[in-house]
Amino acid sequence: MSTNKLTDIVNASVELFMKKGYHATSMQDIADAVGLQKGSLYHYISSKEDLLVMIIQEALDQYIGRLAEIAASDLPPREKFAQAVRHHLMGIATNLGHLTIFLREAYALTPEQQAIVKRETERYNRLVERIYQEGVEQGVFRPLDPPLVIRTVLGACNWFYRWYRPGGRMSLEEMADFFVDVLFNGIVVR
Repeated sequence: MSTNKLTDIVNASVELFMKKGYHATSMQDIADAVGLQKGSLYHYISSKEDLLVMIIQEALDQYIGRLAEIAASDLPPREKFAQAVRHHLMGIATNLGHLTIFLREAYALTPEQQAIVKRETERYNRLVERIYQEGVEQGVFRPLDPPLVIRTVLGACNWFYRWYRPGGRMSLEEMADFFVDVLFNGIVVR
């Protein structure tokens, strides 16, 4: 067990939420996983919902910070968009637990917490949309409905958590390149 008990609690919660689901995981399950009495767990957190919020916030912080750097870079729009897609997929693959819980369990938050998640998600979407719009303005991307383009791209990327497993026939980098290729070039022979 590490010296940071809260980190241990969050990590154990990620594993339990992945295995059993958020609702089926009890505070006793979490306490048992980190070797604490259930009452002692409340010294570190006030509720299971707080753990869910922490997990989701960690996922969002990681995603938004790096995407903001990509969007602000001097790269051409096509490369920015490709990097944004790669970043999204790499984030899912390297933080599979956090992202799975975010994508699968965010509905369990209170309406106030869901509003925060929605605001952060919209901020992320706006960054991707800004990259897309920059490409449209430079004649790199077709002028389509921006929110629909972003939902299509991110929806495809978000589903990655359901089927990606390390050690498959393609490396993570190859998989990210494949996504970029299909998203940019489609599947129709031109």
